[in-house]
Amino acid sequence: MLLRESGFTFGGKHSYDDMGLIYAEKDGHIAIPEIKRNAYSIAGASGTLLLPGETWQPFILEGTLYPALEPPTQADAQDMLREVAAWLTGGRQKLIFDYEPNVFYLAELSASCKWSLRNWFGGELAVRWTAQPFAYNVDENTAVTSLTGNSVRMGLNLIGTQRAPLTLKIENTGLAAISEVRVADDLYFQGINLGAGQSITITTEPPAGARIQRSGGSAEDAMPYATLFRPVTLAPGMSQVVVRCIYDYVSSDTTGMRVTLSARGRW
Repeated sequence: MLLRESGFTFGGKHSYDDMGLIYAEKDGHIAIPEIKRNAYSIAGASGTLLLPGETWQPFILEGTLYPALEPPTQADAQDMLREVAAWLTGGRQKLIFDYEPNVFYLAELSASCKWSLRNWFGGELAVRWTAQPFAYNVDENTAVTSLTGNSVRMGLNLIGTQRAPLTLKIENTGLAAISEVRVADDLYFQGINLGAGQSITITTEPPAGARIQRSGGSAEDAMPYATLFRPVTLAPGMSQVVVRCIYDYVSSDTTGMRVTLSARGRW
């Protein structure tokens, strides 16, 4: 690994550029997380029965942080450590390694961190994260279309190797209010009364939900309008999504919507 590839960004701050620390991995890093498979033993039968429904398990990332400049005194080292503690203890954050700048993990500090002078004269700090099993693309894949009709079939090209939850935004660009939204055969919202310039955003990424943006900037929970909500996940590659809106009244000059599909590729 090149020196310029050895750092990381956590919670928006870079280990070297912002914190003045050099990072070294401990014993490499996990390339394939543990898979918990849905397997059952059957009495009298050899082996196990493997059923669909495997889940990927969180994994541990470990390394050591070294000050690029040796603290002049232990008091200075303590001040530095408190800054580092404030940086690393902000809960679950995006963790981006320099050797893979287009991908992030969701991780949180999961163990105490010990400062030591045993192996390095400038001091060292051991760190240990628990990371969620997927690596996520930093940039979302998106597709946008505008139309005057009430139904559209849209394609979204998703990079990665794993299925990813869909997020979509529907904005009313016409004059007639939108009373109902349907996405494929999985998401139904009825009675939403979405006026001109208003929008609904639906996300199936846990924790899933939906919000309506009303005029004047006010937001409203849209889940009470959901009569069917089955999370939609897209396969890597090109997927097709059908979106349909029902208007209070329909004519050629009163209907219109702008639809944005997005999903974050994962590995």
